[in-house]
Formats: sequence, C-alpha cells, structure tokens
Amino acid sequence: MATQPFGDGTRRALLIGTGTYDHPELSALRSPEVDCTRLEALLGDTRIGAFEVRTLIDADRSTVEQAIADLFLGARGDDVRLLYLSGHGVQSPLGGKLHFALRETNPNRPDFTTISATSLHEIMDECRARSIVVILDCCYSGLFLPGAKGDASPRFAEALAGRGRVIITAGTRAQAAWEGPHLDTGTPAPSLFTGTLIDGISTGTADLDGDGVVGLQELYRFACERLHHEGAAQTPCLGGEVHYDIALAKVRRKRKPRSSPTGGTGSRSRGAAAPRSPQRPEPWRTRAAEGPARQPVLSDGVLVVHAPYRLHAIDLASRRRSPLIKMWYPSSPALHGDAAYITDKEGHVQMTDLRTGRRRRSSAVAVRDGLLGISQGVLYAPTQDGAVRTFTPSTLEPLAPLTLEGITVTSAPREAAGYTLFTAASSRMRGDPADFDSDRVVAVSEGRVVWSYTAGTALSPDWSATSLGIYVALRPEGSSPSQRIVAVSPENGEVLWSFDTTARLTSTPVATDGVMVFGDMDNRLVALDTRTGIPLWDKEIRTDGRLLTGPSLADGALFTADRAAKLVKRDLLTGRRIRSHDLLVGPDRQGSLTVSKGVVYATDARGDVHAVPM
Repeated sequence: MATQPFGDGTRRALLIGTGTYDHPELSALRSPEVDCTRLEALLGDTRIGAFEVRTLIDADRSTVEQAIADLFLGARGDDVRLLYLSGHGVQSPLGGKLHFALRETNPNRPDFTTISATSLHEIMDECRARSIVVILDCCYSGLFLPGAKGDASPRFAEALAGRGRVIITAGTRAQAAWEGPHLDTGTPAPSLFTGTLIDGISTGTADLDGDGVVGLQELYRFACERLHHEGAAQTPCLGGEVHYDIALAKVRRKRKPRSSPTGGTGSRSRGAAAPRSPQRPEPWRTRAAEGPARQPVLSDGVLVVHAPYRLHAIDLASRRRSPLIKMWYPSSPALHGDAAYITDKEGHVQMTDLRTGRRRRSSAVAVRDGLLGISQGVLYAPTQDGAVRTFTPSTLEPLAPLTLEGITVTSAPREAAGYTLFTAASSRMRGDPADFDSDRVVAVSEGRVVWSYTAGTALSPDWSATSLGIYVALRPEGSSPSQRIVAVSPENGEVLWSFDTTARLTSTPVATDGVMVFGDMDNRLVALDTRTGIPLWDKEIRTDGRLLTGPSLADGALFTADRAAKLVKRDLLTGRRIRSHDLLVGPDRQGSLTVSKGVVYATDARGDVHAVPM
C-alpha cells in the first residue's frame, strides 16, 4: 500500500452512485456514475487525495450495507473515513425521515428497500476513526444533519490532526439536488453540486487560504459561493461535530508554460516559416441504433454498428445510413469487404450487402450462430454437429471441410503467422472429469490442425493474436482478484511467457507486434513488451474510470474510453496522456473503438455514432 501523505492513519473512501431504478416512480439519473468515477480519480490519486477508494455503481442493498460496514467498523485512531452517496433521496411517508434510494427501492416501502439515514448514523456512532466525512448529493439531504456548526479553516498542521464528523449535503431539508447540464445524449455531466466539488479540487480553486491543501470547510464554502454565483436553486449545508478542518486533498500546482523563443526585440525570432499543419477534420455525430449497441467496425468504408437483432451501416464518406439489416439471432456477424455474413431464419449462412441491405447469397448448411469468421480468404462456419464448414466468401461456394478430432470450436477465427486460429474445447460433455484440461488454442493450415496449446484450465473469451504471439487470458479461479495472461508462439504453440495481473481484466487485451495493452478492474492501464512480457511504462498509469471497451492501438497511440465519460489518447510507449474528449461510450467488452486517419469512431451509451478527431 502506498505511503499516505496525510498523517499516520489510513484514508479510505466509499463512493456509492445509483442512477438506474426498477420502480417506475424513480426516474433514471445519468450523473451518479460520472460523479463517482471522477471523484474516484481525484481521491484515489496519491498526489491529491491519497485515499483507498471503493466505488459501487447501481449496487444492491446487501452489497451497499456490507461495504458501509467494512468502511466504518474497521477504523481506528488517526484513520480518515469518507462516504459519498449520489442518487435519489426519498422521505418516509410518516415522519419525513431520509432514505437513500437503491436500484431495487420501492419508494412506498423505504424501510425495507433503502439505506436509511438512521442506520448510517448508528454505524457511524460505532466508528472509532477520529475523522469521518459524509458527502450527500441527493434530494432532501439536509434531513441527514442532526445540527450544524463549524468554524474557520485552521492552518494545515491543525488540519492534519483534525478530528470529528463532518457532513456536507447538496441542499436543505426541502431542496432537490439537480443533475448537471447534459450537453447531449452521449456526454452526461456531473451533478451541479458534485461537479462543483470536482472542479474545486481538480483546479485547486477550493484552496481558499492558499496553503496547498483543500479542507472540508474550505470545500463547503467554495461550493456555496459557486452555486450561489451560478444561480442554482440549492444551498449546500454543513454540520457535524467539527473541531478542526479535515484535510481532503492536496493541490497540484500547474507548471508555468515555457515562454516562446524570442529575438532581441521581444518578438519571435525570425526564420523559415513553420509549415502549416493540415486542418483537423470536424467532429460529427449521427444516429445509429435506438439504444445500447456495440462499438463500430469499419469495413470497406462502411461503419457497421451491431445492436441486438439489428445491423446498422453508415457510409463513412457520405454519412448516409444504409437500409437496416434485420438479424434472426443476437450474435455478431462476420464482415468482409462490403458484405456481412449472418445466420438466417433457417440457420443457414446468409451474405448481405452492407450498402443496400439486400441478401446476395445463402448456403444450404445449418451453422452455429456467433462463430462465423473469415481468415486467410476463407469463411469458416462451425455447424451444430461440431464440424467446421468452409466457403469462398464472395460466392459461398463450399470448400473442403476443416478436419477436427475430438474438439469443438468455441470462437470465431483469427489470423496470425500464416495460420488460422481458434479457441476450442473437448467434445466431451462439460463436467466430465476428463474435460478439465480441454480448453485450448488450435492453429489450422490447409484444412487440418497443425498445433495446439492446451491451457490446463478454462480460457476466458479475451484473447488476441499478432505475428509475434497469441495472448490468452485464463479464467480467474474462484474469488481470486487476479488473472494470468499467457503468450503463445504462433509458430508452434509453445509458451513464450506469462504475466499475472494485479486485478481482473475489464476487456480483451489488444496487441501490436511490439506492445500488448490491457485495463483492469482497479482502473490500471498496463502495457507489456510482447516479446518478453515485461511492463513498458516507468510509472503506474490509471484511467479516470473503469474501461468500457478494449483499448485501441493506432499510429503509435493508445485510445481508451472509460466510465468517467472520458475518451483519451495516450502515447503508446510512455502512457502519457496527449488529449481527451468527454464522451460516455457504450460498454463492449470484446469490442473496441475504431480509429482511422486520426479520427476516433465510437458508439455512445444511447446508440449514436460519434466521429472525434484526436
């Protein structure tokens, strides 16, 4: 664990955001997830908040209750504990007591389906930490305050020794808490109150006394003044047993920009005029799916977006939508040139024109949906009986079938080092003791299996392949927080190296011939040398939120999209952030952003396609 810069005790924070509700009386909220992920990035940064942070989004009641107990009941002495809640606040029908709504909350029965303010007070009374911070961003949050008293912010030395219980609420007993101004469907904003806190910490403007530290009372006064200046119809409140201010975050001082080279007159030195950089293309957005969808794939100048039972195609040059392609099964199609290969109503392979939506051809072979793929100029189609049929993609003329003995293909094909690659399993029934070591990667050439790598345990669906290696992730065992990534030679299936991750993967790793990148559940980005498996970056790199898709690699850069609604471009060799763009993309574990000619194409959480020059 990293050394804490705020005294001798531990600093732990629990951030709870709920934006999805099952009950029709509780409207969906878009800000809580962004609230939590952006706060997590600040509080978890060892140079700013130095908290150990746990974040729960749309969690159930039992998970939330256990997490709150873990936060408060294990604290001692100089420890600092911070609890943050963002979501709906509801009042009990009788007595007007405050309850914090969760996904399964029934507002008519809050005592049994919420986290009550009373229960929070009771567990906080049992906490032995000297410093307890509670920040509430919900309607009627002022009901949580048993009283309100405070004093001016002391010097930093006193802030470090501060003790007591501080509660900051987004509003009074009767006020609603407002979501942020969402600019469009794909870019949710933090709530008005939390957005002010984030801005005050990240920019350092909440450090009102200029001592390099943001205290709770400073942050409260900053939020009050900012919201009043902006005319927001909510007034934050502060209360609790406050004896000293509690240090929440350090201020990161920004470097002064270097002055431009000048001549003796103070103007820029003269010389040959610098060549003009080409004008960047304009960003654009267009409607694709009518709801959640996978990330776009570029095929022959057509952006293809796969939604359940729908295939949406957009011509990249004209931005015109092609006719909708309806699918009988939910699995992803195979794409090749200007055609999509799907499974039709009868279970046969169907070739469909992406630009017209018309069927071109179909086969008479019943196949398994979701495993169609093209490699080495051949269309592979596993059948229901475990065989693999092959076709010429342009005509669907059958070729010699693939010979398999005792194994069943479990993935669409990939291509590396002149071989067609599949993951496969034993043809025995799952659960057979002899099936334990059946998961494998097989390499196919000229219609037969050339070599295979047997994992000795279950493979996850997360794998990628390049000319230097095949990178497979093993399924984690039981409750283990980590996973193992194994690199296999594409020439003969021998193990090249293995790497044990610190936390489980969030998506499929991606690789070029020199670098393999993955993101984990603790918001880490890790880059490994594909030849040795040794980490490439000198320092730990974390994203603002958990990755929603696999990383994308293009032109020496790394592109990621996370739950904090950040689209980020980084230098691939160093991990250094180059630029970012606010966009909440749709989750797609096996997919990734499409990058072409300096433009990132992404599907947002509502199904729109965005073109973002980066």
